[in-house]
Amino acid sequence: MQMSGSIFGKPALEKRKKKLLAGGWPISKWISFCETMQARGFLTRVYESRSTRSKYVYVIRGERAFKVRFSNHRPNAEREIEGDCDFFVGVNHHSISTTADAIRAVEEFFAV
Repeated sequence: MQMSGSIFGKPALEKRKKKLLAGGWPISKWISFCETMQARGFLTRVYESRSTRSKYVYVIRGERAFKVRFSNHRPNAEREIEGDCDFFVGVNHHSISTTADAIRAVEEFFAV
């Protein structure tokens, strides 16, 4: 799996949270997800789409990575069928999933 994006450590997540809260916005689910994964010992890398509001979070442990897409719209149907991401949070073409579902999928993938 080819990874792109920035590593989002605690300082970067805190900065993003403060900016959201100062603007009167709730904390984004992808941020909470990253914090949860980091608290469980994983590294997170985030790619932010330039054309949509989608965030792609790579959960990394050792040489393995699990790619989770957070979005407010359905993914491209072909990319979903091709398995572009390991997990889709939100509405996709077959179901609706939550951040809690993504956490369970990561735990299953890494057998933790």
